[in-house]
Amino acid sequence: MVLSIAVLAGCGGSKHPQAAPPRVTTTTAARAPTPYVRALVRDYKTLGDDIAAMRAAAVKVHGQTLKGTPALRRTTARFIEHLETSHLTLKARNRMIDHAAGAVATSCDQCFQQLEAVRPIPQIAHPH
Repeated sequence: MVLSIAVLAGCGGSKHPQAAPPRVTTTTAARAPTPYVRALVRDYKTLGDDIAAMRAAAVKVHGQTLKGTPALRRTTARFIEHLETSHLTLKARNRMIDHAAGAVATSCDQCFQQLEAVRPIPQIAHPH
């Protein structure tokens, strides 16, 4: 019994280096994103930056207002322009509008209404 415990205690205590895990090699072409994927990444980054600008502009508005500030209206319009020219699917556009609406909902009623008006709900419900 004592001998088996001594043998088990010595397992794994050798000073030999462990073998390195096998290298997985892939071709460069398999890792390179397609032009469509690059466009999607660019669009998400642009829209994310727009939403961050909307949040920053909304912080400067104190309380609920009808029109917000010129900066908030400008950032909302820029978001809508970028959204309409993006390569996102209709459902992804709808989700991005959710984020943008959350940024302006408590600051600018008209900005919120603009975002609600551009939702692609009919196109999602009745695809052609």
